[in-house]
Amino acid sequence: MENESKEHQSIKKEEALEHLSAIRNHLVDKQIFFPYNYNATYVWSLIAVILTFMMVPMYEHSIAIGTGFVFALVSIGFIFEGVMTKKVNKSYDIEDCTIRQRFIMKNFMMMSGYLIVMSAALASYKLYVPIYLMWMFHISLGYYAIGYVLNIRLFSKMAQFNILLSIVLLALATFKEHLVGRDSDCFVLVQGATILTLAILPAIIAWQQIKEGK
Repeated sequence: MENESKEHQSIKKEEALEHLSAIRNHLVDKQIFFPYNYNATYVWSLIAVILTFMMVPMYEHSIAIGTGFVFALVSIGFIFEGVMTKKVNKSYDIEDCTIRQRFIMKNFMMMSGYLIVMSAALASYKLYVPIYLMWMFHISLGYYAIGYVLNIRLFSKMAQFNILLSIVLLALATFKEHLVGRDSDCFVLVQGATILTLAILPAIIAWQQIKEGK
């Protein structure tokens, strides 16, 4: 009798777990759900810092070498992003990327491709300040999309601030005729703004989201 009772309890426990799993699968639409691994933001922040300091010297050495350097770092970022996305998806029993994840990833890939090509074109004329501001503007558009999809107001507000700042700095550099070369105060200012907007602020927001368990 005792063995039968334990077996009965075990069956009930399994049924309860299956029922909870079914409820969870019903509540979480795996096609529109967007689990996000915020550790990927740290990787992109590190890449942003490296590119900020190394991109121009690489372009000055050779446009081809500079382009290859940027392409390699961005590719590394996407590889880490993909690995981390698969890791977080497993915790929700999602075997592949969701529709929203594909949408965001493809948008960033297309933007990155455009930015790499345009950076090479601008670098051939030593228009380094516009290169930084172009990256700041377009990547911030991507962060705005993430903030909207994930309903993270801080990401959206950060993106709006970044976009406005890039426009103001472009206007300032144009007015002072500091678009060409890197021997100007505007170049240093834009480098600092790039690190702030594409490295420091995203990392802070990601840290806050991880701390809050989101």
